[in-house]
Amino acid sequence: MERITASLATLERELTAHAQGYKQVFLRNNDTPTKVTQLAFGEFSHSDYCELHKHATMEEFFFFLEGKGIYTVGEELIDLQPGVFVRIAAGILHRLEATSVEPLKYVYFGVATDCE
Repeated sequence: MERITASLATLERELTAHAQGYKQVFLRNNDTPTKVTQLAFGEFSHSDYCELHKHATMEEFFFFLEGKGIYTVGEELIDLQPGVFVRIAAGILHRLEATSVEPLKYVYFGVATDCE
């Protein structure tokens, strides 16, 4: 049966794919027949970051809930604070960094594209 509900209180904390910060995954690609690759809650501590990288066949979407940071998306530097939404198109270089003393908390999801 496909997952229809999840709670942060019961989801395991795991390192992000970039080995900085952690995530709690609400939904993985094998939990749904859609192109959603992952839906998760994430948290970066002060000075945590993910290296500059790109995804050839996935778009990413972030909604920031708490804390502050900087998102480098292509040539643009985006100041992160609660209420900011960021979309990263497939193939675009990007880098996330937490800059505040309080943790940078966000909800994230990825969607597979047909790009190669």
